[in-house]
Amino acid sequence: MRHDLRFALRMLAANPGFTAVALATLALGIGANTAIFSVIDHVLLRRAPVRDIDRVAVIWETDRQTGTFREPSSLPDFLDFRRLASQVEALGAMIATEVNYTPESGEPVRLQALAVSHDLLPTLGTSPAAGRAITAEEARPGGDQVVILSDSFWTRALARDPAAVGRTVRLDDVPHRVVGIMPPRADFGVFQILSAADYSRGFADRGARAGVDVWIPLQESEETLPRSTHPIIMVGRLRGTVASAQEELAGIAADLERAYPVNRARGVHVEPLSTVVFGRVRPALLVLLAAVGLVLLVACGNVANLLLARGTARQREVAVRTALGARPWRLARQFAAEGVLLALGAALLGSAVAALGVRALVGLAPADIPRIAEASVDLRVLAIMLGVAVVSGFLFGMVPMLQARRVDLHGTLKADGGYGASAGSGRARARAVLVVVEFALAVTLVIGAALLIRSFWQLQATDPGFRADGVLKAEYQLPRSRYPVDFSRFPDFREMHVFNEGLLARAGALPGVEAAAIAGNHPLDPGFTNSFRVAGREAEGRNWPEISVRRVTPGYFRTMGVGLVRGRLLAPADATTSPPVVLINEAAARRFFEGHEPLGQRIAFWGVERTVVGVVGNERFQGLTVAPPPAVYAPLAQAPSANGAGVLLIRAAGDPAAMTGTVRRAIAEQDPALAVFGLEPLRQTMIRSVAERRFTMLVLGVLAGVALLLAAIGIHGVLSYTVSQRTREIGIRMALGADARGVRRLVVGEGMRLAAVGAGLGLASAWVLTRWITALLYGVTATDPVTFVTVPLGLTLVALIACYVPARRATRVDPVRALRAE
Repeated sequence: MRHDLRFALRMLAANPGFTAVALATLALGIGANTAIFSVIDHVLLRRAPVRDIDRVAVIWETDRQTGTFREPSSLPDFLDFRRLASQVEALGAMIATEVNYTPESGEPVRLQALAVSHDLLPTLGTSPAAGRAITAEEARPGGDQVVILSDSFWTRALARDPAAVGRTVRLDDVPHRVVGIMPPRADFGVFQILSAADYSRGFADRGARAGVDVWIPLQESEETLPRSTHPIIMVGRLRGTVASAQEELAGIAADLERAYPVNRARGVHVEPLSTVVFGRVRPALLVLLAAVGLVLLVACGNVANLLLARGTARQREVAVRTALGARPWRLARQFAAEGVLLALGAALLGSAVAALGVRALVGLAPADIPRIAEASVDLRVLAIMLGVAVVSGFLFGMVPMLQARRVDLHGTLKADGGYGASAGSGRARARAVLVVVEFALAVTLVIGAALLIRSFWQLQATDPGFRADGVLKAEYQLPRSRYPVDFSRFPDFREMHVFNEGLLARAGALPGVEAAAIAGNHPLDPGFTNSFRVAGREAEGRNWPEISVRRVTPGYFRTMGVGLVRGRLLAPADATTSPPVVLINEAAARRFFEGHEPLGQRIAFWGVERTVVGVVGNERFQGLTVAPPPAVYAPLAQAPSANGAGVLLIRAAGDPAAMTGTVRRAIAEQDPALAVFGLEPLRQTMIRSVAERRFTMLVLGVLAGVALLLAAIGIHGVLSYTVSQRTREIGIRMALGADARGVRRLVVGEGMRLAAVGAGLGLASAWVLTRWITALLYGVTATDPVTFVTVPLGLTLVALIACYVPARRATRVDPVRALRAE
């Protein structure tokens, strides 16, 4: 074996061109597959940190009027479901929020927090690695202020202090006693659950990839969380099936609908946790896995073509060794050694490609792909890759041996210098078939990538209803300790109004600021919806859906470029003590006021009737792919935020990113202890909102490009080999009067016939397979005729270029030398 390996090394070193191309091709295919598989392994195949995940479900509320089926619940609904449902063994609740952490030294830091009921962790079947969980007493109104730290926050803030449990940390200026520390991998898919919700998505709307920093008690107060508001996401452990739980909870929801008018048109949708967490990303990842598998097939086709050509050239060697007494098993062992060495070299290079690929995938991936930050090429994946490489190498090594079984010893040994060992028609057909298959796979991949690229362009061209360019946003949340919320004097939250007015004045005075505003939510944050009524039309509106509530200062519409359709905009005179007014968008005017004059109508929500004074354009604040929902805009002075959340929006004359430091200082001057987060140009926020589609498009586009390149190399290689084998024939043709143009036409025609057949097969397969990516498309059908026409034409041009170089080489054959050799 040692002798075989030494000889194999010498043979590979003696053919550096073949070795380099084979190594690079295989390394690319193996490395790309390993990278994608590493991501899928960590995202979809690893065990989730939830006990019996198949029995755990997210319980959403639905709205029959809007057709939405992933709405959060109200707190009273959650308490009723928990009390009445017998098919649910345990039911927990959570609200995504953010808190300011004030360290002993340094600036305040914004943390991602999860307010949870005392039974959420037991429902999930998880518990703190140190300390204890939140108790029922701590989750009641007025309960102790306690906190559970995540492992990452424990590391960052407390340097993994073993005595951290029992310490006190200040969150929103309130001391919280640390009662537990979560294990390192405690994320059960929080970001994915929040992202799936129709609203109340909390920090998920900022696209932050970091997990939950702290877990605090959800202190269940129906005074601050009435039945008309829906911030609660429920997670339940089922006793039986999803269907039985759905049936029982739907009955309870129907009873609640009859008992409480505010619950009109509301139902229940029970969805397995695994579907919520992995269902959204599974199709895209499986499409990428299929695409990278096709790339590997194209790479293997190229290597097989190389081996067929090399096997033909080695027929004289095989004949001599056989004539000298070499047994078939001896030849097989030698060829297997060469194949395995080649595959192991490719695996070594492929591991480097895979490591770079995983790093690129993690960097490009959107935040809503679960656990992707943990992806790496670990020993388990490397072992699988090595095993596949060894098996592949052995099979590749057998290609020359299979050819050697049909060698004519007498004819081969008589041949002069191997010319008589030219490829037979069977081997030529095999190489042609491989090229056709490669080109067909490349056409399929490129059509899929082109559909995603066209879809992404359509998405980018969608009018969001506002102008994001030139706008900087800065988010904050005012802590109740310094900005109290007293609903007995709503909306006169004086401390909040003083802060907002002062900050707006500071921001408007900054150099380079053209306009400034403060809103409860930025234009890409869906915010929340609320039940409402139109005065005098209560019976008609009994089954109307909830309306999105936006709270803004008067300068919002100028800052964001939202146009006035009719009436007037909000004005500084619409103050806290002024008559309550609102604006509605065009979607609300069409939905609720068709055939009615909306101006002057009175809309009631939060117990206050508000006069409609204007109609403005639509904003796509629920996402670029979602039609603008009906919305109402209330002055922030008359509808302050109960949780103190706000966002400063600034339209800058120059680059908004250059103002981040200035804006941060302006907020610090207004309140030095306030943490600022989400400080970035709004355009960057918009780009992140389509990150999932961009990720799939980029990766599939790269894979399609690689497949096309390999297919072009395959066509070029087959034609180059064919030209070398037909040197005498071409020389004779030219000696008998054939011109260079005719020879080029002969060679190019042969290659283009292969490309044409491959393009036809690729079109047929793409017509079937692109239906798998329908869910990833926007504004483009899976059988878009423009794509299906332009892609094959473009790839035919690539094939023509690949054919031209061998054709040009054929015209340089010297007829005299060809005839003399004959």
